[in-house]
Amino acid sequence: MTPHRFIIRQPVKETPSTALPDGAITGNGDVTVTLGGTPDRVRLHIGKADFWKADGRVYVEERGGISPLCTAEILLPHMAYADYEATQDMDCARIDLSLTAGKTSANLRVTVCAEENTILVELDRTYPAVSASISLTPREGCEAICEQGTDGDVDYAIRGFDTLACRFPTFGICAMKQIYRRAAGGRERILWAVTVRTNHDTAAYKRQAIEYARMLDEGACQKLTASHDAWWSAFWAKSGVELPDRDLEDYWYAGLYVMACTAQNKKFPPGLWGAYATSDGMGWFGDYHMNYNYQGPFYALTSCNHPELLECYSAPLNDFTPIAKQYAKEYLGVRGVYFPVGIGPLGMETDYRPDTKEHGHLFLGQKSNAAYGVVVPMLHWMGTRDKAFAKREYYDYLLEVATFWEDYLVLEDGVYQDYNDSLHEVSWYAGPDHMPVDHTDRNPLLSACLIRMVLKLVIDLSGELGENLDRVGKWQHILDHLPPMETFEQEGVSYLRCKAGANHLDELIMECVYPMGQIGRILTPELYEAARNSHRKLAVWDSHNRFCSYYPAAARLGFSAEEIIGHIREVIDNRSLPNGMFRYMGGGLENSSAIPSTVNEMLLQSYEGVLRLFPVWDRSRDASFHGLRAAGGFLVDGRVRGGEIAAEIISERGSTLTVEAPAAGYILITGNGTRIPLTEEVTTVETAVGERLSVVLG
Repeated sequence: MTPHRFIIRQPVKETPSTALPDGAITGNGDVTVTLGGTPDRVRLHIGKADFWKADGRVYVEERGGISPLCTAEILLPHMAYADYEATQDMDCARIDLSLTAGKTSANLRVTVCAEENTILVELDRTYPAVSASISLTPREGCEAICEQGTDGDVDYAIRGFDTLACRFPTFGICAMKQIYRRAAGGRERILWAVTVRTNHDTAAYKRQAIEYARMLDEGACQKLTASHDAWWSAFWAKSGVELPDRDLEDYWYAGLYVMACTAQNKKFPPGLWGAYATSDGMGWFGDYHMNYNYQGPFYALTSCNHPELLECYSAPLNDFTPIAKQYAKEYLGVRGVYFPVGIGPLGMETDYRPDTKEHGHLFLGQKSNAAYGVVVPMLHWMGTRDKAFAKREYYDYLLEVATFWEDYLVLEDGVYQDYNDSLHEVSWYAGPDHMPVDHTDRNPLLSACLIRMVLKLVIDLSGELGENLDRVGKWQHILDHLPPMETFEQEGVSYLRCKAGANHLDELIMECVYPMGQIGRILTPELYEAARNSHRKLAVWDSHNRFCSYYPAAARLGFSAEEIIGHIREVIDNRSLPNGMFRYMGGGLENSSAIPSTVNEMLLQSYEGVLRLFPVWDRSRDASFHGLRAAGGFLVDGRVRGGEIAAEIISERGSTLTVEAPAAGYILITGNGTRIPLTEEVTTVETAVGERLSVVLG
């Protein structure tokens, strides 16, 4: 396999940062390391998914939110003017730093062990010409409680937050032990191990971390390294792409890598910046913005066949549900859940402003935040049909969202109306009386599609689970009597109407195409054409908030691969960071999903339940993929060679398979060898659990 890596040839300038860092990154889904510093003072910024200052006060200097835990600093004074090359190796999840000054050199390797919260730091240096030392330092400030000490052969650094304003206390420790130090042949090799724990892992976090670090030896570290390599090898075996455009391929892998390194703590999923916090006072607290930012990083994970990375997704939604139910009852007089824009972990609300007229909370005029939380469960359910996971993780939340719309919608003249629901975030105060303005939108298209998505999902999933069947009639009645999604015309061209009475375009509505999937070529052809016209007219390829949705929507709308990839190249040139992430003014981690989502939609589509192979790919350019997941619980391997397409399909759930003919002359071969000519636009067959089918040129 061609290696997938990013090489950084000079010390980075924006690490630490209150947004995404630019230094090389690695992690195991809970603990992260970001490379910073200079050749003579190399800094490893250590983060952890659950290291939160749970203080949502916005009018204080010492803001809360996701925070850095500790810094490990390696002093190499003889390397001050060394040539610098840092490699972020995504295939094996390591950072390698090479420093060279004439005949002397120092090479540093950093591994965050995949199956244990321990960081291995290996230094290989010219000896004795290059001196070296390492230290652990907790970050001072932000009302942090800090401690440093030594316990036998273990050095440690502790940082924590426990002020009266904190919703919950957080304390973390980094415990470091030198495993060995060997000199031979003019070189010296040193291995340090740094174990990381917080009070959210165990109340005995300090004792456990120090004792675990103390018991580590060379043999134990070798086992950790072997299990790390095996974990990442298995991870990448689940899916992959081979593309003629190398940048496109590398950024596909980067999108998955970024999430695998930060999305595996089941109670503390990644917020705006993931666990890559390198500074206090991270923007918007690094919280879970419910009106797309939180959901965005997860968009591509199901289609990339990594649903296991969604095991953390529902935790903050479920934890906040009791509070959101109270808000719905108290502020709107309805059942169900009413979410503000910004939440945090463990039932935390991140942004409370008591001087506003929205009851001190930032709902920002939107009733759709909780419904937006259903987008990722919908993608998961459609791609996996995994009833056990759905029941355990998100069915109860889905019920509460459906219940909200049962009560909130107003039935007038046989039509359910959605009043006072803003399409956009609106100001929480305006004018001398601090009264909210522009909260009076009716039937915004974004909410209309979310409501449809929620009701279709709750009906489908309830039927599969055999639960709440007595409520299906009501849900179906609402679904059947919602206002029609409308279009308007300008100079004979139809466009999507973004809300009642509004004949103008808005980029938000493209999310009705992707990720919501409520506008499609077969089921809603007129809306599909209007959406295509709207996308073309908007032309917001460099939007600060839409990279993760506007580009895959373009693929679903049939824009050419040449055009889409051309715009992706512009984003890479203008917005990418050296580590493969993207820096926008209004976006964070969600931008990492954009290229995987878009590439997947170019190679394989399955919205509307129709499997389409290389639907917008330039078939004169050879490409292949393996392990991509399609709606209905199908795993697909596909390739195009010399313009000819072939695919292997595995039916995990025994679902009905509907295939669109790639071109004339193709056939579908079932598991029992039956050859079915794909002479119609779409062909439908029943499948058995585990059945393998093929699409080939007949």
